[in-house]
Amino acid sequence: MQKSLSIYNFQPNETIASVGASGGLWEIWFASQVENLTFYLQDIDPLNCNQEEVDYGIKYYEKLLQKPISGKFIPVIGTQSATNLPQSTFDKVLIINSLHEFEIPELILQDIHKILKSNGQLFIEEQIAEFSGEIHEGCGKRLFTENELTEILKKCGFEVSNRHFKDDGVVIFETKHLEIIPS
Repeated sequence: MQKSLSIYNFQPNETIASVGASGGLWEIWFASQVENLTFYLQDIDPLNCNQEEVDYGIKYYEKLLQKPISGKFIPVIGTQSATNLPQSTFDKVLIINSLHEFEIPELILQDIHKILKSNGQLFIEEQIAEFSGEIHEGCGKRLFTENELTEILKKCGFEVSNRHFKDDGVVIFETKHLEIIPS
């Protein structure tokens, strides 16, 4: 998480959406490291993405780190095609190990294009397939090759500005939000 934190470069008082966040454990930890972040924790599973799970995570990290967490966390239930998040609101949007789980990732990326501020950034942290058709061991869904993911992003109005390599084939794609979505 520390390497991801340095790449995301959160600044105090930013508003961040995390799509596919479940109960927000990573995001709560991020907020323990940077003051006054607001996270919208978005997921399609109400059993994992709810205030009770978020409160549990906050209490866990406050006890572990022995300090209060100043962040604000707002759980939001979305769908496979819509985040249900407010438009033009977010400084950063994160998709951590979940883009490959969307049935039609282009739909969620088009929605993300709308929820970012004009100068906002999208970060996608994904395990990259070593070969086309490789399956993710955890969820059984097909992984993207780097070229496939880059093409999907471009099609949906995002340009990859940087790639950060982590362990086990995980890459964080840092993007620029293009004003006009290519047709």
